[in-house]
Amino acid sequence: VLAKKLNYSSDYINRIVKKYSGLCLHDYGMTFCMKKAAYYLISTKESVSAIAAKLNFINRSHFYDAFKKQYGMTPKEYRNLKVKQ
Repeated sequence: VLAKKLNYSSDYINRIVKKYSGLCLHDYGMTFCMKKAAYYLISTKESVSAIAAKLNFINRSHFYDAFKKQYGMTPKEYRNLKVKQ
């Protein structure tokens, strides 16, 4: 979608993002999604499943894996840690 809107090939966009961020386009985009998830976890009482659905994750375990990769803990652990601080 981004490549089409910018009228560039997806490979070219991926190379540019990789050059400046060190991440592939998917991983770069996922960092923003996980920041939003972290915000929702500490600023709402929504369930982890509701937050995952809000962020368009169809598979809950994929959401958990992505969050753990970004923050080194599960969404529930993150919420509990941040709420206590």
